[in-house]
Amino acid sequence: MTAYDVAVVGLGAAGSAALNALARAGVRAIGIDRFDPPHAMGSSHGETRLLRTAYAEGPFYVPLVKRAITLWKALERRSGKRLFEQTGVVYAGPADNPFVASTRAAANARQVRLARAPGLDAWFDLPIGWDAFKETQGGYIYPERAIAAFLAEARRRGATVWKNCPCTAIDRTGKAIVLRTARGDIAARHVIVTTGAWIAELVPALKPVTFVERRVLHWFTDPDRRFTRKRGFKPFAFGTADGQMIYGLPANAKGEVKVGEHLRVSLVAAPDRLDRKISRADIDAIAPLVRRYLPGLGKHVRSSVCMYPMADDERFILARHPGDPRLVIGAGLSGHGFKFAPAIGEILANLALRRPQAVPIGKFGWPIRP
Repeated sequence: MTAYDVAVVGLGAAGSAALNALARAGVRAIGIDRFDPPHAMGSSHGETRLLRTAYAEGPFYVPLVKRAITLWKALERRSGKRLFEQTGVVYAGPADNPFVASTRAAANARQVRLARAPGLDAWFDLPIGWDAFKETQGGYIYPERAIAAFLAEARRRGATVWKNCPCTAIDRTGKAIVLRTARGDIAARHVIVTTGAWIAELVPALKPVTFVERRVLHWFTDPDRRFTRKRGFKPFAFGTADGQMIYGLPANAKGEVKVGEHLRVSLVAAPDRLDRKISRADIDAIAPLVRRYLPGLGKHVRSSVCMYPMADDERFILARHPGDPRLVIGAGLSGHGFKFAPAIGEILANLALRRPQAVPIGKFGWPIRP
């Protein structure tokens, strides 16, 4: 049985970033994943991911996303890969929409500069009276490319990666933690668990305060090639009249525009029972919104299913296990965690190595009293 300083279980956004941070810190580390990352089986895929700095989910996220931007750019320089497009982000919606109001409040609280957003009628049909504005620091990430970059650098720095290797149990009875895996046992002084939708299988204490949602991503054609970065189209996030949110990103190389919605919620009983088939209802949920707000888009061409590993309060869980500080948990990223990946990885590595944090993490503690 090989012994490591730190083992990381789950190599999606958080886990691959944590393994990268550990390897760069010079510790003996291993990362394992039940699939072959980057993959489309969990929550870290979809070609592009929105990165907002004016953060409606709470102003306490803003220092975290600013740290993430710094680390994304550093990873780009080290890897030579384009990972982050700092295009800015457009916001719109009724002024009293919770998402719009919270976005402005977070920007004001954390000095994120917002500006007017003229000329949106080139792409959008927005109702009269909607509040429209933009920020310049945000943009979007390429998730699959980012995970590959995290893991490639981790390997170069000496980390071990076991793919297609499920972890069946975590044995904390001895001096070292032992992971029972499909490829044999792994011993480690510390373990970071970042298994996303599967978190409750290995950390059952989190089962009462976490759950999984099924979400669907969609792509539409861009017949006039208007929804491209070259034509000035920016990623957007709109609050709708019924208090929810839709978002979208510029066309990819195939001329497909990604659009998603936060309107329909479908709970998943267990991640391995996720319905990955796209239904007529899935498409019918987004198509009217596209016709209403983005009438220049063409036909629906494809969709992809994603899981949101949710925490009850939708705050991230980035903490040591209260029953065993050797065990570090990264969980409950709640559908908006990918943009923070390098900062989350840094936080988890620092927790395992007992190093000081670069940003405050008091809002992301353990959700259950020990």
